[in-house]
Amino acid sequence: MRFVRENEIKVSRPGPDRFTDGVWEASALEAVQPDGLRAQRFSYDPEARSGWHTHDGEQALYVLSGRGVITRWGESKGTEVGPGDWIHVQPGEKHWHGAVADDTLVHIAVTASGKTHWHGPVSDEEYRSSLE
Repeated sequence: MRFVRENEIKVSRPGPDRFTDGVWEASALEAVQPDGLRAQRFSYDPEARSGWHTHDGEQALYVLSGRGVITRWGESKGTEVGPGDWIHVQPGEKHWHGAVADDTLVHIAVTASGKTHWHGPVSDEEYRSSLE
């Protein structure tokens, strides 16, 4: 068993190959086994977002504060989420998530196993159409 205290959590800005500017990643739980369970807290400025990505394993997102949008590949409109909402992402489901244009977003991401695969940025046009 491991305990992680808030003051032990490292916060960094993820690279542009994964997220736009205005995103902070706090790595709370690192995988103990190769490709094992991990958890992060992500904070997004308005309009900040991830790139398109998939996960080998399941992922759960839990919204702590603010408002965001999550869009699956092939959807023209995303789903708005807010505090207390849970999102269950299936393995291999291509998606992105980020803050709406007029609010911040903070969420916890718990990924059960495997790697995350990045598939390029979400264009401004894709972002705007997801909010309509």
